[in-house]
Amino acid sequence: MVLLVAIGCESEWVELSESPTGFSTPFDLGARVPPDTGPPLDHGGAILDAAAVPADSRFRLGQLLFFDRVLSGNMNVACATCHVPFASTTEPLPLSIGEGGTGTGPSRAVAEGHILPRNTSALFLRVDTPALFWDGRVEADLGGLQTPVDQPPGIATPLEALVLVPIVDRAEMRGQPGDQRADGLPNELALLEDTVAIADAVFARVQAIEAYDALLHAAFPGEAHGFGHLARAIVHFQVELWDREDSAWDRFRDGEPLSPEAEAGRQLFFGRAGCATCHSDSDFGSDTFHNLGVPPFGPGIGDDGLDEGRHEVTGTTGDRFAFRTPPLRNVRLTGPWMHNGAYETLEGALRHHLDPSAAWDGYDLSQLPRTLALEVRLDTERKAEVFANLSPELDRIGALSEPEIAQLLAFLGALDGDSELLRSPDTAVPAFVPSGLPVDVWPGGPHPFR
Repeated sequence: MVLLVAIGCESEWVELSESPTGFSTPFDLGARVPPDTGPPLDHGGAILDAAAVPADSRFRLGQLLFFDRVLSGNMNVACATCHVPFASTTEPLPLSIGEGGTGTGPSRAVAEGHILPRNTSALFLRVDTPALFWDGRVEADLGGLQTPVDQPPGIATPLEALVLVPIVDRAEMRGQPGDQRADGLPNELALLEDTVAIADAVFARVQAIEAYDALLHAAFPGEAHGFGHLARAIVHFQVELWDREDSAWDRFRDGEPLSPEAEAGRQLFFGRAGCATCHSDSDFGSDTFHNLGVPPFGPGIGDDGLDEGRHEVTGTTGDRFAFRTPPLRNVRLTGPWMHNGAYETLEGALRHHLDPSAAWDGYDLSQLPRTLALEVRLDTERKAEVFANLSPELDRIGALSEPEIAQLLAFLGALDGDSELLRSPDTAVPAFVPSGLPVDVWPGGPHPFR
């Protein structure tokens, strides 16, 4: 089988034969752009201008890797399986479903997979974020780059370090010893324990596919390639697609007024409501961790079956049940909300901040799938355990009337970017990936929160 691959905007077509791995490799990197016409580009059927979808080789490499299940041990899950582009880089589930699950977005089901401990985090404006994940286990501090797993050479930023973490996690992407890959061969990643060796094995899979090898040389010419280049390409794709400042809030900063209701909400956010005490960075998050008294449920992380948040990283008693203050860019589009998706509406999550104790006592279990609802403990003993170090910043939140709650929600809506409000199910989704494995696509229906 012979493929013709366009590398870059104006380079020549490269002839590639079928991959030596045995994969069939039909794929589309997008229509080659004639020099005299320029964009638009065709990325999986969505016609976008160059500002919406860049055409450089590094973007294309990152795009294909983001959607390619070849990065996972059993070749059954990709980055895009959980970070669904049309679902605003998350998925409409309280807790994410790892490898072995089936479907995408609202159709994702456990099947033979694993329910993971936390809600899928959104990917907006993360390039300058020094702490990542709900517990901040990947972070850059004065001591350098801190990660829970050894990293291969070439990893320089928290976002690049993040790429390997789910790949080496057995429940998320790596799988178990004895598993079979989608191509029927043994899962060789599951047999390795050293995380650098796992990264090297993932890179060997990718490099063995000729189309990827050609793209690596186009995206990173003259360099000795390794897993670090895969991470850099994925990060480049993510940043180019989702580091956008195109919301009503951004236009307000340029002098355009907000709607009256959103303006009233802005004054509350930065004033009496106290939201900016924690949501203080440019992405409306921060690198601080707080225990908000959210009812715990799910498989947990420790032996006790609980997810104790930042405490799982630091071991500090004061960090029990504390989670990172999430950025609020596009927050209205990225439900369900909280670290475990405990609230099916943004209003419910906001009201929880106003009175965590009453929210715990009146928590509506119907918000959860029945299998999760059966696990929730709302008894006084569990409440006392979680509330033992409730964040003192919650005391700074002023009482809000019903109209003020509506105004605050209107301001949060002003943080939604135009690119997300207008994104189609096909935007930036490749028609094929070089491995020949299936590409996760939106199963149909509207955006769940738009």
